[in-house]
Amino acid sequence: MQEKNRSIYGAGYHAGLQAAHGSRNQAAFVIGIIAGFFGIWGLSYILNNKVGTGCLWMLIVGPVLAALLGGLIVATGGVGAIVIFPLWLYIVYVQAKNGASNI
Repeated sequence: MQEKNRSIYGAGYHAGLQAAHGSRNQAAFVIGIIAGFFGIWGLSYILNNKVGTGCLWMLIVGPVLAALLGGLIVATGGVGAIVIFPLWLYIVYVQAKNGASNI
């Protein structure tokens, strides 16, 4: 029984690890991160042939979030930037990672 478990684990470990982490288009990820810093969210989706979601991020979600977060910075007199800037970076990373994944 133990030998059987070892053979199953050995045969499926790499395939399972790949499935769990997913593969991603590294070029789309890097371009998505760079463009996201400048507010062009969704480019990684478009480069990875997920055009509908990419257009949604670029034309609707990105501008709405940018206006909301920018408004919060203005409303707090600039102090809100301490919280908003790391939040901006996190959103950029997550959307670029999800857009570049091949799942």
